[in-house]
Amino acid sequence: MLVAVASKNPVKVEAAELVFSSAFGDVSIRSSGAPPGLAPQPMSLDDTVRGAVARAAWACDEISDAAYCVGLESGIMKIDEVWYAITVAVVRARDGRSSMGLGPAYPLPRRIAEIILSEGLELEEAMDRLYSTRNLGEREGAVGIFSRGMSSRLELCAQAVKMALLPFMSPDDYS
Repeated sequence: MLVAVASKNPVKVEAAELVFSSAFGDVSIRSSGAPPGLAPQPMSLDDTVRGAVARAAWACDEISDAAYCVGLESGIMKIDEVWYAITVAVVRARDGRSSMGLGPAYPLPRRIAEIILSEGLELEEAMDRLYSTRNLGEREGAVGIFSRGMSSRLELCAQAVKMALLPFMSPDDYS
């Protein structure tokens, strides 16, 4: 089974591969890259969902023989006075059915949120500045730093994809 992922980020591609191979066995993953025009740093749940939807649609357009297309988007959102990092996955089947899932959200340190907001940086760029990291979003992610290795971006992305796959795994329950 061919699965298309709208990202060249190795963490997002690996998350899709892990989840789909666990769910369906033998899968082949092909990445299409991201569609043009996406916000570099989604700043709300709505923006993050829009990005995931656009990515899934783009993957289906770019890789027309894929059985499933995956859009993974990470963003931040504010609840009360706290900013959270979030991950949204959209899985779209070739027949047009689609589903969305969210990964675990985690609170961002105030100084990280302030840099993102005041300077218009992406989370990864703010982390690079404060923690002297490089390409953190293609490795453990900010959550890997803050959790001291107990969690990773791969885990968050995989959880989001798993949740998006539920209606495809149990179609009778979602009909």
